[in-house]
Amino acid sequence: MNDISVIKEEQRPSRIHVLSNPKDALVDVVAVQGLGSTYPYTWMGKRKSTRRNTLSNLEAQGVRWLETYLLEDLPEARIMAFEYNSKWLYNADFLGLHEHASALLHALVDKRQETPGRPILFIGHSYGGLVIKQTLILSRKSKADPPDPRQWIADVESSIAFLGTPHQGSNHALFARVLSFIYRPFGGTYAHVLKLLSDSDRLVELDREFKDVLPEGHTKRTICFYETKGQVWSWPLGPIVTRTSAYLGQGREAAMECDHNEMNKFFDRDERYKGFIENLQRVYNPLANGLANDASKEELRKKLSGHIVNRSQYTSTDLKGCTPETREKVVEEIVDWAFNPTGEKVYWMIGMAGTGKSTIAYTLCERLKDEGILGTSFFCSTTEDQTHNMLSVFPTIAYALGTHSQRMADSLLGALKDKDVADLNLRDTYTTLISSPASSSNSPFRGKTWIVVLDGFDQVRDRDRVETIISLILEHVHEVALKFFISSRPLSDKFKKDPQLRRLDLYNRPRQEVRQDIRLYVQRRLKELAARLGDEGMGWPTEEEVDAVVDCATPLFIYASTVCSYVGEEDDSQIKRRLKAVIDEAPVKGSTKLPTDKLYALYAQITDAASKKCNEDIKEVLGLIVAARDHLSIQSIASLLFSDDGAESESRVSAALAPLRSVLSVPTDENEGVKVIHTSFPDFLTDPTCSNETYYLNRSECHRKLVTNCLFLMEKMLDKDEIEDLHDPYSPMDKVKERVNISGALEYSCVHWISHVVEVYDLKPGSGKELEEAVTSFFEVRVLRWLVHMSVLGKLSHAAACLRKLELHSQASARVRKESMEARKLTLQSHSVVEDYPLQIYYSGLMRIPKKSDIAKRFHKDWNWEVTWGLAEDWEHCEGVLKVGQVVWLVVFSNDGRMVAAHTWGKIYIWGVEDLKELCVVRTPLDLICIALSSDGKSIAAGFESGSIQVWDVETKNERVRNIGKESISCIAFIDKDQEVIYGSSKSICRYSVKSNEQLTDVKLKLEGQPLSFSRDGKRAILRNQDHFHIINTETGDKISTLDIPGFEAEAAAISRDGEKVVSGLYDGTIRTFNVQSWNEESWLIGHNSVTSVAFSGDDQRIVSGSDDGSVRIWSVSDGEEEMKLVGHTLGVRSVAYSDDGLRVASGSYDGTVRIWSVEPGLEERQSSSENRWKVTALALSSDGQRVFYAGEGRRVLIRNVNNGKEERPLIVGRDHVNTITISNDGRYAATASGSRLHIYDMGDGYSLVDMKAHEDLILSVAFSPDNKKVATGSCDKTIRIWDPKIEEEEDEEEEEEEEKKKLEGHDDTVWSVSFSADGSKLVSGSSDHTIRIWDLESESAMIKTLRGHTGPVLCVAFSSDSQMVVSGSHDKTVRVWGVETGEVKQRRTYGDSIWSVAFSPNNSKIVSGCNDHKIYVWDLKGDKVAVLEGHTDAVLSVAFSSDQQRVVSGSHDTTVRLWDLETGKEVREMVGHTDSVQFVKFQEDDTVSSASDDSTYRTWDVRTGKQKTRAVAFDNWVGSIALSSDDRLLAVGLNSTIHILDMETGNERTLQGHTYRVVSISFLYNNEKIVSVSDDETARIWNVEKKEEERRLEIGSNEMYSATFSLDPKIVALRGWNGRIWFWNVETGATEKKFESGREWMSSISFIDATHLVVWSCDAIQIWNVETGEKDEDVADRANVPILLRDGWIYSSSAPNTRCWFPLDSVSKVISNTSCVVFGLNSGNIVVVKLKQPMPRSGTTKLSNAII
Repeated sequence: MNDISVIKEEQRPSRIHVLSNPKDALVDVVAVQGLGSTYPYTWMGKRKSTRRNTLSNLEAQGVRWLETYLLEDLPEARIMAFEYNSKWLYNADFLGLHEHASALLHALVDKRQETPGRPILFIGHSYGGLVIKQTLILSRKSKADPPDPRQWIADVESSIAFLGTPHQGSNHALFARVLSFIYRPFGGTYAHVLKLLSDSDRLVELDREFKDVLPEGHTKRTICFYETKGQVWSWPLGPIVTRTSAYLGQGREAAMECDHNEMNKFFDRDERYKGFIENLQRVYNPLANGLANDASKEELRKKLSGHIVNRSQYTSTDLKGCTPETREKVVEEIVDWAFNPTGEKVYWMIGMAGTGKSTIAYTLCERLKDEGILGTSFFCSTTEDQTHNMLSVFPTIAYALGTHSQRMADSLLGALKDKDVADLNLRDTYTTLISSPASSSNSPFRGKTWIVVLDGFDQVRDRDRVETIISLILEHVHEVALKFFISSRPLSDKFKKDPQLRRLDLYNRPRQEVRQDIRLYVQRRLKELAARLGDEGMGWPTEEEVDAVVDCATPLFIYASTVCSYVGEEDDSQIKRRLKAVIDEAPVKGSTKLPTDKLYALYAQITDAASKKCNEDIKEVLGLIVAARDHLSIQSIASLLFSDDGAESESRVSAALAPLRSVLSVPTDENEGVKVIHTSFPDFLTDPTCSNETYYLNRSECHRKLVTNCLFLMEKMLDKDEIEDLHDPYSPMDKVKERVNISGALEYSCVHWISHVVEVYDLKPGSGKELEEAVTSFFEVRVLRWLVHMSVLGKLSHAAACLRKLELHSQASARVRKESMEARKLTLQSHSVVEDYPLQIYYSGLMRIPKKSDIAKRFHKDWNWEVTWGLAEDWEHCEGVLKVGQVVWLVVFSNDGRMVAAHTWGKIYIWGVEDLKELCVVRTPLDLICIALSSDGKSIAAGFESGSIQVWDVETKNERVRNIGKESISCIAFIDKDQEVIYGSSKSICRYSVKSNEQLTDVKLKLEGQPLSFSRDGKRAILRNQDHFHIINTETGDKISTLDIPGFEAEAAAISRDGEKVVSGLYDGTIRTFNVQSWNEESWLIGHNSVTSVAFSGDDQRIVSGSDDGSVRIWSVSDGEEEMKLVGHTLGVRSVAYSDDGLRVASGSYDGTVRIWSVEPGLEERQSSSENRWKVTALALSSDGQRVFYAGEGRRVLIRNVNNGKEERPLIVGRDHVNTITISNDGRYAATASGSRLHIYDMGDGYSLVDMKAHEDLILSVAFSPDNKKVATGSCDKTIRIWDPKIEEEEDEEEEEEEEKKKLEGHDDTVWSVSFSADGSKLVSGSSDHTIRIWDLESESAMIKTLRGHTGPVLCVAFSSDSQMVVSGSHDKTVRVWGVETGEVKQRRTYGDSIWSVAFSPNNSKIVSGCNDHKIYVWDLKGDKVAVLEGHTDAVLSVAFSSDQQRVVSGSHDTTVRLWDLETGKEVREMVGHTDSVQFVKFQEDDTVSSASDDSTYRTWDVRTGKQKTRAVAFDNWVGSIALSSDDRLLAVGLNSTIHILDMETGNERTLQGHTYRVVSISFLYNNEKIVSVSDDETARIWNVEKKEEERRLEIGSNEMYSATFSLDPKIVALRGWNGRIWFWNVETGATEKKFESGREWMSSISFIDATHLVVWSCDAIQIWNVETGEKDEDVADRANVPILLRDGWIYSSSAPNTRCWFPLDSVSKVISNTSCVVFGLNSGNIVVVKLKQPMPRSGTTKLSNAII
């Protein structure tokens, strides 16, 4: 044997050699050798050499290509070789195929312990291929329970390369037998070789088993190499394994230029190796894409959850690939494009309906998958609604790419780490999910380019979205390692010239090519049918028959497909006859104009034939399928059509569908829906000019029948379900779902019945009466059951939107509209609780709606909770509260009113108005200023302070427009049918094309200012500057008119839709409207505080306004009357908007919410039952729980009976008379005196700025200095004091106590009047000591003169404008004029009674006096004449001249303000509104008068009309806290900074004064002897009630405290801060002892229920805290005093632990509770009392259930 060593086979155990093991290997390559070889030499290529074949020579000459070439070409692979006992020449104890396969299987399992899921590429040479096949068979068959680990091999993806494997045996096996006899002397055996011949039947069986166990499509990942050269041993034998035997029958095959022995040996990278590796990579690439691991897939799925379409892959469709040999040219062209590394990266195939686009796309996917370069596919389908959501395209593609590539998955997860797909616009979605992770520069696809196939985009309803997606793909495709194939009908020519795009138009393919493909298709399909006929199919179909079909079909593949399906659905005996009938009845050539005409003729044949088989039910079934909005199963169709459920009904449906299988896809799976194969079929059925008369379907009638069937089915099914049988109102959703069995038909009926009603209304106006009775009956009986089912289905928002459509439809009757409205409002109000606890709609849901509503009357259920008081008589205007958590700067509606948008800092929110569902959130730069919604709500535009504008697609969030500017944009709007946006800055008005993305105009403004609003057509705008408001022409920049409003007085303005009117909201609370053409002011609307926003209704007949006072008001333009006042916001309203249809208003507030209000014309205002004018600011319950005390604005405390809401007589707090009142010269402040206290108020909001004890006795006079920085007061204590109240200090300056600048002493009696000189340096005073004194405020001695002469108290004094004279009026009935320098009387007059008021005219020539005799005297000093003005009915307390000295204004004790004309001496105007004496009047302007009264209000009047110009500003009006003594006798009220204690038995009142700012909390000690109070002055104080003295004070900075209460130990007070911190104040030591966090920032009040437990009432929670542990304590023991608690809107009681109710907290301002009820104070000023009926008896310790909480 020379150098050849004989190695005993038993010394070579079966084993795997690992040849390479990369760290991040993606694929295992397993090479299995053939027979008669020895490892490693079987895999070594031998170079040509003259040297002898010794082992050493073989080592030296051989090339281990598995470890060299293959390692380099497949770097991601771990390469292994399986060695087994295969040498049959030398004494081998041959093992059978089964044993070798088992050895391989176990060896693989052992090597793959750590990577059991890694894909495998098998390479089997000759017999080794059979071992591989047997291995996979064993692996599949080894699955068991418990699972055999060997099954891991069968479960992973794998490919196989067979190198000359004899799948069908070898013709030379007999020769091998002879050879084995020759070598027998050397120890060989031939038994093993004999199997290749004698057991050839075994090979066939092996092949069959192998194909049976492989997963579907696996055989496409095989490649069979066959030799082309014969084996030459001593003589030529020919190929050992022929091509026929080497081919598996499926998959690829490839020739190899070598003999059988050389097939697994390569010694160079020659052409043979290159061909081998190229083919090998075809089956390797699909494995080496690097599938993501399971953890990454799951994380990626969670990240993209809700944005992925599950049935979008081509394998999820009902499509099939092209018939073999058809469309080959088209497919090959596309495949060539796919593999071409250069050229276009997007391939767009277009074609008309029926040309086979989707079939080609399907075939392409199959080819690309085989080639290993299919990235993913997205097939849009009319049968899958989800695929129409274009927002899901990129996330779905990204998810698929990520699951097929670990690197892609890692990139995606990194990109999504800090991002939410929901917050991304379409452009950002593409960048984040596609272009960045799939970047060409760092390809995650191992250097390959993957193909993404997109099909059916023409079937998407919104074509604009499709074009946007294509634009994004084209824009960025050069950046990614992807190519895109798109197929659709023609969409747009805008992309024709894009260099990255190749187009293929199927319609323009050579007609002969299309015809030939259709012919091949028809031939193949008909031959399949001929095969069914056996001998009878011989010679059928004829060429003529095939040509006839092809002629009709070309160019529509759908025609050919339908014909073949139609012919083949008959029994075999009728196939020929039916084809002949189709041909005979086809339209004559040339008789049709359109390709679809022939198709419709074919449909007519099909329906005619169907009618002959099953005429009875076909039309009904087809009508339902055509009208249905979803694909219904046979069972669902039967349930909807026939009253008798069961097999018989389903059989009727199946029988009706059977003859229509050529046009309908009828599934074998009973849960699948019946689908229309092509959209042209329903078009045919509903076209009266095309359809068979018998089967013509009137769409309106189809919808009418279907809605009738839906209502009937719901009547039957909803009434028999077991929902209400649960008997547990608190059953959570999962428990309800267990009891509710919603069939497919019932689900369809619940979801779609309203849509079909609307379709009937739309398609056939006037036909709705036919449905009236059925629809109203449904509402009266089953609407709540329906809503419960919709909740279970997760469709409550959908229900609300559908109900709104019905409510607004003009064809619906008034009754149906009302029922729809009530059901919708109930749904919206209770949505938050019903979506988690469906049955609560019967309980908490109904509890909160008006008791007089029809729905409440019908469905009211008696349970443990009830609202005893506070329900509105009718439905509230507020339809929904949308929370954003930040200040809402602007709200806008789309023109159709279906959407509302709002912007906050850096975000734009968009909601659906009907269902209040959030549709979109767009993130923006923080300098966003203005937004606008397009008329259809599809686009939103924004303007920024930076000068840029942006326009986004609402659905996709894709940025459509971006333009960079320089000047801040102040307003923006859509015009020209949304094709353009117009926007304004301080320099210009610009128009920009949304479609072409280019600026159209830039019109420079002729005036500087800020544009605020555009007219609907964009031709006019309102502009504001510091001087005035102007109307400008946006096309020229010229001014049209100027409005008489100073620009600095307002920021809110809007121009009407027609551009003819302007409305402006002013800081003073007024709203003024103007006519643009005439410049005339048309109306003056009063009611608000400062107005922040205004807008016109769509018809310009009404105005909506929002204010800092928190209210929204609706005004009539025609008469200026207020129509509605909408209250609910907790803070000021920042923006308002009116829907075009006039039905809704939106408001955005500083409270972080948007509210949607129903404001339909004709609806009366829903007045609050409360007499409060403002939100409830204080609440208290009596000890017996029968009465509730509450307050807000004003001095009144209201009292109601808890059980019936009966109102008791209100208590008036703080009855001290307002002694005097005056207004500062600039109108910004009011000063009043009550008793000895001085109050100063901000006139903007009535807020108290100063509340101080200024004198020791009553203050009778107050005056502001000319610069408003000083205040003078005169008192019964005989003194005058000058104060510096520091009301002008900046907010950030350290606050100081009000400083007494001077104390002027000298009078001997009460000081009645004080007045400053014009320069503020002097003061004059009048006293009961009959003297007048003049004081020099700049000198230390102060008093400079005493004027004597009056014989009675001097009641009023005043300086002349030049400060040279003083006028005085006295109880002695005289008016005297004094010279300041001389101190002498210059002139005097005597009138009929005491003089209460005097004033000089501006030029000092006249004096006006108001007298106690009700008259006004005007004294002309020059002519010494007196005019008498008569009209008042009581004493005249205040008088003033106009600037032109022609008019006088007066205020009287008779509560009126009157205007007088001095020339005529007649009264010009009487101004009525005050309710108490008018102590101050003044001309603000020539046409404006201001007045202040003892009724604590300040008003301004238009002297031209006598109407108020502004809302009355009320001061001294805020009750911040209420507390009751334990015996209910004393009521303590914090009114501003004073505590008033009312004895409710005697009516006596005492006051506790000391706080300097509002009192926000009061609490009695248990024995009622003391009170603890907390104030905004940052102090807590202890008061002795009897002594009216302050005993202790605790000062804490930062305005931290909010509430306080005594513990049971009177030495300890508990305090709670704004931040939720609770600490304890030791009153004796002054120390704070213990703190803990109670977890709530906002709070109302606190109280101890025992020594260790504290109750905390806040607006959104009532909780019990253990003060010793600092923890919440709801493990309540047997305590009778535990109040009702509140958490997350759920009200619950420890006395009734098994019952709860839910209450919405959106409008709650205060909460208080006791053991039997909870009282909610609302922002509307009303209260709602929720009471627990029949509390359950306690039994030991009760742990409150967390089932709901």
